[in-house]
Amino acid sequence: MPNNIVFNNVASQLKTQIYGNFGGTATPIATDSNGNVTITATDLDIRNLSGSTDSVTVTAIDFDIRDLSAATDSVTVTAVDFDIRDLSAATDSVTVTAVDFDIRDLSAATDSVTVTAVDFDIRNLSGATDSVIKAGCYFTESNTTLTSISSTGIALTIDNSQHDVYSFYVKNTGSASVSVKLQVSPTNSDDYFLDDSSGEINIPAGEKAILVAQKFLKYTRLYYNPSDTTSIEVYYNAHA
Repeated sequence: MPNNIVFNNVASQLKTQIYGNFGGTATPIATDSNGNVTITATDLDIRNLSGSTDSVTVTAIDFDIRDLSAATDSVTVTAVDFDIRDLSAATDSVTVTAVDFDIRDLSAATDSVTVTAVDFDIRNLSGATDSVIKAGCYFTESNTTLTSISSTGIALTIDNSQHDVYSFYVKNTGSASVSVKLQVSPTNSDDYFLDDSSGEINIPAGEKAILVAQKFLKYTRLYYNPSDTTSIEVYYNAHA
């Protein structure tokens, strides 16, 4: 208080009283027997927390804040037949729901493949019991036009190895006659070609003729020899 003089000048013997103010009234601060300030509160402990003796409670449903341990903890995902983990070929299987559908390696000893079709049989054919009906024939054709020919030459060298029936058609569109014949060969080399036994045909100007080879070799061609300058159209037709 003002003008109050401390008469004891020995510092170690000095004492002081601490007051607090409550509702306008000066009230001494309470201490325990050791001089510690007394704080009154419900379940209030002011000190450093110890991991070995203290715990902090967080109120939540199934909620634990800490590092997870793979040895003691697990994470559960709620789902129907849903398990998050590494699959094991020894203990796990994957089920695919389908009608008559099984995903695995097929075994020739226990499995079979059924192909549904009308009058369709997948097996080796037997010459004794089976027959093949060919509906329609493979057809091929080639043609060329030679104008103003005045010397011998070759037209349409054909590989007829896959053709059952074939023929050459020649139309003389010029003003001079032309002689034509077929030549055959096992190769496409000029040195191997020889005249077919069907013979040579003379076609007058404006006329036409059909030539059919009598001998079969892989290649057939048309040889022509005009009597004078003329023009011809040559067609090859075949089917197999």
